[in-house]
Amino acid sequence: MLDHSILGVVERQVRTWSADDAGVYADAAGGYSPAFAIPLLQHGGPQLGLTGADMTQVLHAEQSLWLHGELPRQGTTEVTKTVAAIHDKGSGALVVSEWTSQHATTRSSCFVKGEGGFGGERGETRRFDVPGTRPETSFFQTTADQALRYMRTGDVNPMHHDEEFARRAGFAKPILHGLCTLGITVAFLDFTELHARFTAPVTPGDELRIERWPTGEFRTSVRGTQVLVGSVFRSGQPGKPRKIGA
Repeated sequence: MLDHSILGVVERQVRTWSADDAGVYADAAGGYSPAFAIPLLQHGGPQLGLTGADMTQVLHAEQSLWLHGELPRQGTTEVTKTVAAIHDKGSGALVVSEWTSQHATTRSSCFVKGEGGFGGERGETRRFDVPGTRPETSFFQTTADQALRYMRTGDVNPMHHDEEFARRAGFAKPILHGLCTLGITVAFLDFTELHARFTAPVTPGDELRIERWPTGEFRTSVRGTQVLVGSVFRSGQPGKPRKIGA
């Protein structure tokens, strides 16, 4: 059972990274973007710290990122993690955790199935809409080892590499990290703020259909099923494409 005493718990760690780490992320996520700050800050994965939870029942629901300035390709920073909220969604609990540093803040929401009904507040629900106009559409073919490559960024959740664990979680085989799908979706974009919701699993080897609008919204689908929706912004402006290293 999820231990609710984790609410408000604060942890600190020092993170050091190099240009090689940025390269590992770019290789796993189909290209570099400021979303590299997410695995950099929450090293180990968004599911860390959910004491008492059955990890086969934990799903990554949402992710946000705010850049406080240009993210260096290498450096050292202190990261403060706080379990900010535990919301009662009825069928489960939504645990919101936040990691912050001088360079960026990222917030992750994990849904723990079967842990709802404890009488807590439901919390606010962010709307994710896309325009009715025609988007720019592209395709990305994930590989059978896509999750194994993304594991090199530090997220070693067995949901993404252990077949027995994945089956106990209700999946036929290990699924791709939601953050890998997100990284692929926003690759080569330049932004300072990002918000996304994961709506369905992706299996390594799936082809992603990526739709992006000039106003910053994006949506990714697999075989007609939406798996991800969100938006990016830069200093109040929509995210814009940029070349690697720019």
